Amino acid sequence: MLDKISNYNFETLDDDFKIITEQEFDLLSIKRGTLSPSERKEIESHVVHTQSFLSNIPWTKEFQNVPTIAGAHHEKLDGSGYPYGMTAEQIPLPSKIMTVCDIFDALTASDRPYKPAMGLEKALDILRIESKQGYLDNDLVQIFIDAKVFKCIESKDYSSANPATGTSNHPCDHDLLEHS
Repeated sequence: MLDKISNYNFETLDDDFKIITEQEFDLLSIKRGTLSPSERKEIESHVVHTQSFLSNIPWTKEFQNVPTIAGAHHEKLDGSGYPYGMTAEQIPLPSKIMTVCDIFDALTASDRPYKPAMGLEKALDILRIESKQGYLDNDLVQIFIDAKVFKCIESKDYSSANPATGTSNHPCDHDLLEHS
């Protein structure tokens, strides 16, 4: 149907115009999501930018793999992830852990202006589905759920810094000792 519409023209006294432009046709043809291929590529480039930025930090020996770990946190076990298309054997274990946590955070975050936060059970179901489909490590997802790792940030507001103290409310800054 869209193909048919794209062939229609609008005639004026001076000119002949297509009803929709080629760019509009491309955007209307997106089957899943709302990003064009170039927009998707730009969003996905954040991983490479992060890895590049982190590679410039003089890490101690203990943390020298942080850039690699961060750079692989959007990889999928079946090789369908980005930016490198790594497979299960190539993805560092800490990246696999980070991937599970990052997906959970993306699904349940309340500070995303483009979507409401998802409920806990639905988010955990999505992690289970992703692991059954071979994208995520099933054992790590099960540990995440069984150990209730998500509890360390549950019912917290991480959307902004505390202006009185200048401290952050981000989960990465959260004191895990209060949960031991």
